[in-house]
Amino acid sequence: MGFFRLLLRPRWRLFFFGLVALGLQIALLLISPAQVPVVLYKLALVMLAAILGMFFDVAVFPFATPDSYLDDDWKRAPGAVRLRCADFAIAKGCLWPFVMACLRRAAVVAAFVVAVSVGL
Repeated sequence: MGFFRLLLRPRWRLFFFGLVALGLQIALLLISPAQVPVVLYKLALVMLAAILGMFFDVAVFPFATPDSYLDDDWKRAPGAVRLRCADFAIAKGCLWPFVMACLRRAAVVAAFVVAVSVGL
């Protein structure tokens, strides 16, 4: 139970998935060493597509970022973790614009990733 509670913290979650990715790379290195550069190249392209999608969303919708619908500025306490409640409250009457901004950003990033992945 303590392991899953530890995964609720963003830094430990990132560390855990980094270890999983490293383990998979080592397994790939042992199974088929010639494929390691190809896999790393494709992963780099997908990550670049996600970053470009994020920048595109910020450039096209500069005043409709999801964090603009929050009550407090999340940059003051970026690592805030509150169990059993939202880390940052959404401004009153802004629930649906917040949801739509989050979905729009996810769709734009996903479109960039899919476009690059189909090209691979």
